Amino acid sequence: MAQQYEAKLVNEYLIAHYPNDLQWRRVRVGPVPTKEDARYYGVMLRWADAIVKHDNTIVIIEAKIRPDLGAMSQIEEYIKLFGQTPEFSEYWDLMRKGLLLTCFDDLLIKQSCAERGIEYVVFKPVWINEYINKLLRVGEQ
Repeated sequence: MAQQYEAKLVNEYLIAHYPNDLQWRRVRVGPVPTKEDARYYGVMLRWADAIVKHDNTIVIIEAKIRPDLGAMSQIEEYIKLFGQTPEFSEYWDLMRKGLLLTCFDDLLIKQSCAERGIEYVVFKPVWINEYINKLLRVGEQ
């Protein structure tokens, strides 16, 4: 269920902040596996929540309703893998930056993102409080 809401978060963020830029959502990054490796890589494929071409920069977005430390490593890996993704070969020379999109301000993760050069964005769509209350009710049962 969280993945569905994270996709909704990404969609609303892109509409609000990058309405006229090229966008790809739920994007596979990395080299295309050979036929022999396809079964193995089917489980190992990497998927960025969104990629945006903004001016002369590629923005690679990972969304988490609640931020977690693992998201930073994901973003760093996606930035590397972008340069091996054949579908984006025409953009390989552009500057790349990572963006962690979340609904909560976590000072520790925000600081770690800053140290790694990853932008940390808190975006709270109107539905987020209802979603959090729903999670709390489920947790109480």
